[in-house]
Amino acid sequence: MSKVRIYELAKETGLPNREVIRRLSELGITARSHSSTIESVDATRFRESLGQQREARRRAEEERARKEAEQYDLAAVRQAASDAKARRILPPHLRRAQEADQQSAPARRFRPPTTPHRPQQAPGVSVGGTAAPAEAPTPQTPEQAPAPVIEQPAAQAPTEPTAAAAQTAPPAADTTGTSQQPQPAAKAAEAARAGLVRAAPPAETRQPVEPQPQAPTQSQAPAARAPQRTDEEVVGRPGVPRPGTPPRPGQPTVPRRPLSPAATGRPVEPQRRVEHDLPKEGTGRRAIPPPVREAPKDRPPVRTPGRPSGPGGGPGGPAGPPGGPGGPAGRRKKGKKGRRKKEPTLQDQFEEQVQPRRRRGEPVQAVVEGPVDVVPGVTVSEFAKLINVNATDIVRVLFGMGEMITVTQSMSQDLIELVAAEMNADVNFVTPEDLEFGPELTDKPEDLQPRPPVVTVMGHVDHGKTLLLDAIRQTDVVSGEAGGITQHIGAYQVRHDGRAITFIDTPGHEAFTQMRARGAQVTDVAILVVAADDGVKPQTVEAIDHIRAAEVPIIVAVNKIDKETADPNRVRTQLTEYELIAEEFGGQTTMVDVSAKARQNLDELLEMVLLQADVSDLEANPNRPAQGAVIEANLDRGRGAVATVLVQTGTLRVGDNLVAGIADCKVRAMFADDGSQVTEAGPSRPVQVLGWSEVPAAGDEFRVVDDERTAREIAENRQARERRMELAERRTLSLEDLSGAIAEGKLETLNLIIKGDVAGSVEAVADAMEKLELPEVKIRIIRKGVGAVTVDDVNFAEASEAIVIAFNVRPEANARQAIDESGIDLRQYSVIYKAVEDIERAVAGMLAPEFEEVVTGRAEVREIFKIPRGFVFGCYVTEGQIRRGSDLRVIRDGVVVAEDRVASLRRFTEDVTEVSSGYECGIGLDRFQDIKVGDEFELYTEREIDRS
Repeated sequence: MSKVRIYELAKETGLPNREVIRRLSELGITARSHSSTIESVDATRFRESLGQQREARRRAEEERARKEAEQYDLAAVRQAASDAKARRILPPHLRRAQEADQQSAPARRFRPPTTPHRPQQAPGVSVGGTAAPAEAPTPQTPEQAPAPVIEQPAAQAPTEPTAAAAQTAPPAADTTGTSQQPQPAAKAAEAARAGLVRAAPPAETRQPVEPQPQAPTQSQAPAARAPQRTDEEVVGRPGVPRPGTPPRPGQPTVPRRPLSPAATGRPVEPQRRVEHDLPKEGTGRRAIPPPVREAPKDRPPVRTPGRPSGPGGGPGGPAGPPGGPGGPAGRRKKGKKGRRKKEPTLQDQFEEQVQPRRRRGEPVQAVVEGPVDVVPGVTVSEFAKLINVNATDIVRVLFGMGEMITVTQSMSQDLIELVAAEMNADVNFVTPEDLEFGPELTDKPEDLQPRPPVVTVMGHVDHGKTLLLDAIRQTDVVSGEAGGITQHIGAYQVRHDGRAITFIDTPGHEAFTQMRARGAQVTDVAILVVAADDGVKPQTVEAIDHIRAAEVPIIVAVNKIDKETADPNRVRTQLTEYELIAEEFGGQTTMVDVSAKARQNLDELLEMVLLQADVSDLEANPNRPAQGAVIEANLDRGRGAVATVLVQTGTLRVGDNLVAGIADCKVRAMFADDGSQVTEAGPSRPVQVLGWSEVPAAGDEFRVVDDERTAREIAENRQARERRMELAERRTLSLEDLSGAIAEGKLETLNLIIKGDVAGSVEAVADAMEKLELPEVKIRIIRKGVGAVTVDDVNFAEASEAIVIAFNVRPEANARQAIDESGIDLRQYSVIYKAVEDIERAVAGMLAPEFEEVVTGRAEVREIFKIPRGFVFGCYVTEGQIRRGSDLRVIRDGVVVAEDRVASLRRFTEDVTEVSSGYECGIGLDRFQDIKVGDEFELYTEREIDRS
């Protein structure tokens, strides 16, 4: 069943990884991190649950929108009814003024003043509302500019002069608190409180003349709902400045406010109240009024309660200029003094940095077009340049995921995928070769020529693979291998019927799994050798898996048919379990019975190989730069680094510049498998190449480049990249775990330095060592390489307390003296079996010892004798032996009552060291003396268990 990773679900649903993990936990699905995997069934449950939640949220939004629309419609209906009622109760001349105002409403524009206007007393009006002699107005300065005029036509209607005069004068405070205003003036004041405004001329044109009879204009405010205040309430209200007096020092001047929502005929929308910093009372600082902004066109302005002593800005006040005529100012609610905006805490700042998505909106998006080619192991800064973002943004995203990483550290492939998903970048992982060598060259059909087949011989250990190849080559290689086991990969080329065949011999031992896999990757035909007397073995099955993974045809060679116990039919029957059915059984697998020792049916085997090669139609282009694979590599004392390479396409010549892994090469010489020197090697030909800067790794791909400088640069870049990837993927121990393990003595480390004759053997030994890791012992290979043991290896082993394993190599002359002086542990092996066994013993010796309890004897107490120094207990030995100094338990009625030690042991009058079963003896204990007849002594000892 396929599995899905958490970050894939997060990318699919658009949710953060933590949110996905939280919702999964609510569904009972366990996921620890973004890289955890869950079953596809659980992923389907999560998607369905998320879809249901989103559907419910969508329905709730629709219901809320529907209710808001209903409320909006209801408010509009109520407003229309209120307007109709207001029109019914207004006098005819005011109703006509209101209709004229509605027609000219689109032409009105509000221009709030930058500086509030100081209220002035209208000429010709007294406090009580009666006419008074006109006084010359005080000239206005630029700071006291007049309030803007509402541009609207004034409807002419006959009215009383006192009413017109009352409109231009605000109510003033009376010392008596009473008013003696006639009835017409009271009606005019009532109309003024309802929001009627007179168009004010500019200050420079205003003259002290008698007011002309003029009907006031009225905004669309429901006058019927205006509160009916008396002049006593207005005059006696505290905080309202007298007309013609400037505001008190320190008092905030309130600018002109826009029309109320009721005046515009639209329903009121709730708005967020913004609180501004106000000076505290008594501080003497000048108050700065909040900035005045125009009301949005798509939203009606909302009346806010005025501040204390604010003229002309409270609810129920007029829409005229602040401080000017227009009615009484309403009482404003007192806010909290000195309230300031809440300062963010350190926790808020930390969360704002750690969680950019929640606090700062969406994360930074990558600015790239199309997929970006990325090599796994790039640093954060390099990846930031590829997707055109700041490296600190990537570090912030990783920090939010719980990854502590800097801009100079490398990123693993999983981290690159997560960051790319967060920043909406499309990445394409490529190999370093794609960036170093460019796109792969395509061969034209007319340039292709037939090439020899590459045949890999595979099978279980000791089934005769190398002996079969020796019989084909007519040489003796097995005698040269340590223990008769192939330790290296051998590549040879033979000719049959005038055609060349390249053979690759692979080890059959279980430690050489990777070497067999490399052999299967470069092969065209695989020969599976199975002993007729032994049948299918574990390495045989493993070889079958490698061959199938490489998708190459299989030819089964049933070897050792010359033995009396050989049973080829049993082998064929066993192979049917692995879907290898012989042709004589109706299958498609070619099986040949051979005898490598007697050289039987070898020609038939080679003919089958050539037939299979003809069916596969093997071709290559020899007229291009060479490209192939490193089969084996070793360090030769006289020739330096030597590598056996297999040319897969093109032609390799002396003088070419090669790159293979982290090693570069200027080809100085080439040798064939028979030892002859050659100048060029075509496709499917194995040769030994000299001139490497260092030993390449077995299995590396080599390519020919233009010049030596390019080869060196590519090799150095690969070394740096490999180092960064090792640091990125290095398995570390947390500080808590490390300190705890050291404190409890639970952590032991065995450091190893491995040196071998060839790269394949070194790799095989290293793999075998790493498989021996146990929970309480950590095996660490601190160095491995090809060549003899050097003084540097000895010094490194001494400094790190490591064991040096030399596989088929010996220490140098000066290294022997260093080994004797330092006393390091040097182990030399030629067969991998012994190396593995010795390291197993070393690992077992480092484990914490385990002990088991062994009962050595039992004795029954029959008599108790009193002596000056205590008691002696006469006993009969019923089982085992009683030894002096042994630990014992006193058992009474099956219960252990005490533990003690045998202090003295006597037989009759003589002191003895031990007494065997069936004899009587006297036993004296060290401490416990409360012994009764019939008690049993059980003697025991603790023995250490071998953990190997």
